[in-house]
Amino acid sequence: MIFRYDGSLEGLLCCVFESFRSRRLPLDIWEAQEPRLSLVPEFTVPSRREEAARVWRRLRQLSPDAAAWTETGFLSGEEDKAAALHAFLCMVFRQGRGTTGLLGDPVVARAFQLQRQVHNEAHCFIEFLRFQDCRGVLAGQIEPQAFVLPLMASHFARRFPGEAFLIHDKAHGAVLLHQAGRMEILPVEELELAPPSQEEARYQALWRRYYDTIAIRERLNPKCRRTHCPKRFWNHMLELNRRELGPGGAQSVLGTADANPPGVRP
Repeated sequence: MIFRYDGSLEGLLCCVFESFRSRRLPLDIWEAQEPRLSLVPEFTVPSRREEAARVWRRLRQLSPDAAAWTETGFLSGEEDKAAALHAFLCMVFRQGRGTTGLLGDPVVARAFQLQRQVHNEAHCFIEFLRFQDCRGVLAGQIEPQAFVLPLMASHFARRFPGEAFLIHDKAHGAVLLHQAGRMEILPVEELELAPPSQEEARYQALWRRYYDTIAIRERLNPKCRRTHCPKRFWNHMLELNRRELGPGGAQSVLGTADANPPGVRP
């Protein structure tokens, strides 16, 4: 049987509750709105807050680490996350404490891998996020594979406690807003940032010039650069995505990075 759920963590916990209640393990778990067809019978698991809370309380009692893995791993963009975490949670409830230490087991290993991927991507975006001044608000855009805004929020709230800032996740249609010590993640269908002011454009040009100036041509290693900073991060990094700044602005070098790596102008 295939379970369908509402796509939320609460819904996934209800799938676990349903498995133990009915003693049925699903072949796979799909979101309710996914346009998939199968010859296998399907069952839509209703999302009930009481059942989810019951599962979550017991999980935290058994293994706080497993609860943290589940909460983080569910932010992943991998298609198999629901089925993988469902299998992991069922194993935690059967095995009890110490399940997270069984990394030789493929079920545990997959859950560990999911949460590690999310943490790693959040760490990368914390490092590679670039803000710009948009009428007094610091604004940045990202396109992550995982929904990493919840993991990035506390870092930037501590770093800029007195600033108003926003981080727009274009891939997941969400925005993190922070102002006057208050922070919230909201869904947003489309958000277009205002073009940089003349002063902001000068600061961006200054940052690019600094980046180019400190580069050492003889030590350029494009392959190593792509290892530590994959190209999927470049689109929103000022120093690697050279948008026109007006007359004399730097031309884009994306797509010619191997022949003319960013950091050295031809």
